[in-house]
Amino acid sequence: MRKFHSLALFLGALPLTALACGSSGSNVDTGSIEGLTLPDTMGLVDLNEGTINGNVTAGAGVSGAVFAADSDFTTDEVHAHMWDEATESLDIINDILTAVSQTRADVFVNTGPYVALVEVIGDDGDKSANTGQSTGGNATELEPWTLNSTRASATAAQIVRFWITEEDDFGGGTPMINTIYGKATVTEEASPTQPYGDFSMDFGMVNEADQQMFQRGRLATVPASNGELGFTFMMDDIGGLFGEDTAVAVRTNSTQTAGRAHMLVPDWESGGTKTFTMAYNEDYFLRSNGVDTKLLDRNDLNRNIWGYNLYYATDGVGHTAGQRLDMEGGFPFTYTVNSDKEFGWCDYWGIWTSDPDSLSNGATVTRDNGSATDYTVLKAPGKLVKVTKRALSLADLDGESFEFWDWESGNQYLVTYTHGTTTWTNVALRNQETWEWVDLQTPTEMTIQNDFWYGFWSQSLGGSVDYIGGQATVTIREQQFVSGDDSIFNGGTALTLYSMNESLRAGITQQQSNSGDIHMPNVADPNNAYVYSFVKDGRELQYNGTTVGLAAGVNSNGTPNEWGMHSGPLVATDPVTLGIVNAWELWDQNTYYFYETGQNQWNQYATLITGQGVPVSFDDPINFFYTHTTANDADGSAEFDGKKVFLTYGGDRNLWGIPGNEVDMDGDGFGDRWYPMFSIADGALMGPNGDEYVVKAVDMELFMTVSTDPVPSALTTALGLADSLALPTIAAWTDPTGTAKPIVTADPKVVAGVIQ
Repeated sequence: MRKFHSLALFLGALPLTALACGSSGSNVDTGSIEGLTLPDTMGLVDLNEGTINGNVTAGAGVSGAVFAADSDFTTDEVHAHMWDEATESLDIINDILTAVSQTRADVFVNTGPYVALVEVIGDDGDKSANTGQSTGGNATELEPWTLNSTRASATAAQIVRFWITEEDDFGGGTPMINTIYGKATVTEEASPTQPYGDFSMDFGMVNEADQQMFQRGRLATVPASNGELGFTFMMDDIGGLFGEDTAVAVRTNSTQTAGRAHMLVPDWESGGTKTFTMAYNEDYFLRSNGVDTKLLDRNDLNRNIWGYNLYYATDGVGHTAGQRLDMEGGFPFTYTVNSDKEFGWCDYWGIWTSDPDSLSNGATVTRDNGSATDYTVLKAPGKLVKVTKRALSLADLDGESFEFWDWESGNQYLVTYTHGTTTWTNVALRNQETWEWVDLQTPTEMTIQNDFWYGFWSQSLGGSVDYIGGQATVTIREQQFVSGDDSIFNGGTALTLYSMNESLRAGITQQQSNSGDIHMPNVADPNNAYVYSFVKDGRELQYNGTTVGLAAGVNSNGTPNEWGMHSGPLVATDPVTLGIVNAWELWDQNTYYFYETGQNQWNQYATLITGQGVPVSFDDPINFFYTHTTANDADGSAEFDGKKVFLTYGGDRNLWGIPGNEVDMDGDGFGDRWYPMFSIADGALMGPNGDEYVVKAVDMELFMTVSTDPVPSALTTALGLADSLALPTIAAWTDPTGTAKPIVTADPKVVAGVIQ
């Protein structure tokens, strides 16, 4: 279950856009009464669209060609928002509005209660930090919302009620079931002349066990006055459970080119709150925390990019230059539990449901793709992963940093590699209590012995990095799910696999789990290799006919392997035939498998089976190396020129593998936010061959830089007036929890903003 620390974070951190959401593309019949939309964002400092949109050249190597005006590269919408420490609370507002916009409540006015599945990206809104090399994350998660959108007449306000229920164990113990009750009253939708529209939205989170509310809030526009527009936002943490009281008051001129704001926001370090005032015009943004005042330049922006798409760089068979690289994604399905309709999603990463325990192996689910199609659920206790080794020259690693665990000393070091001298140098030591790197006063060179194996870890290169002393290359291990790939069985009913070290036991007992004794003894003689069968019917690994992994009823909580268990290398050819002399030579094979299992959902395999008994298929993510250059840096920075990373593209918005850095935003010594190490400029060439595709940013944050110009006197005056803006209180809040959540048995009307 996804953890949430506030009601707003529960709504997700979704793509932000500077446009109002419309109702085009719908054939839903709502009679003569049209629905109204809320704005997607309510930013304090709007973006100049010219800074984020527009056609660009296809990058070096494509002869400077400009893609056609109607190409996907040119027309795909860019979602962007401005971020500043003082305006971070506005991100909460935008998260709420963007999630609500996915429900398409304007389209389904007066059609009765319905369900929408809202996509959840994660609490940080970021998939870009994932490498694609783990067998766990990156799966799609959808949040079921129940809604009822009504409007009495073409001149009446539109009422949108929504209910979201989720179960969470907050790290263990008895699950807590909470429901968010929301009510939005929309009198006027957002428009060029009324960019915020006219609406109010009240919400509250209730613990279903005792019906006690523990968070509530309100977002509302304020009437125009003296040529100014505005809105207020507040969140009340009842009982101090989360310590996240927030209050915001904003006023702008009618064109949103100038404004002021007063904000009370959480101070995570002190556990209390802090106050900001701010004022801005077309060129500058002035903010104060009561102690320091800082002037920022609105025309000098840096960017952090969270989402990219790939496009074909040139014309080819079945595609044209600038066409988006679309990949076969997932689809939603429904199923019934105790007469209640539940919802799920299936894609490359597996199956998602709001309650994983409610969907059993062999159950029937239905996909509504024009005509209902039934599938059978296949759940297996583990998953088989194919590993393909890729070589990387040491010359490409010059200046790269790695993590290294020294088994002799028990220390974990941060190591830098210097080419030319071919030295690996310990430069920092991991503090095992704080998990921070502590710089060594005297860096020490590692002793690298020829023909010895050294295992490093690199975020940039997607995980594990192997080096054999004296060689001119390192290798990384690309991973691919193959549990659902029928071709591995070569027409048979099982795949035979051989193992000599770290060979997982079958039927692991509670005692073995508790002690960590999960592997059989290593064998030295390849003639005595363990023989496993990966069975097509059931997609599970067996040893002597017994399922590999935990025996039925064994619980691994609190054991050394509570997060999961992995086998060593498994090969599909007899080690004797491979010429194996030493068991560890199995790790040297260019292709091998490993098996992951455990009690957690992410350790297991789940998919849907067609009526012909074949697992549904999805496109595998695309993996490739990319070398960053100054010319390809979105901010023109040379800091990471020559940096090589291993990227994975999983479809729309999902380019993973750019390393992240934790940045101290306010200089207090604490890491406040994670950011990609660098951002790639539109039009940069990349791909398995290096030039098949070009990239375009579709989700980004923009940052204003500090200005050394004199502070305009008008802004100083406006900053003083901002302090007088009255912060909203709970007095204006209207309790939305009095209307019970309706029961809806029909299939979802909307999935991730797309009408079904």
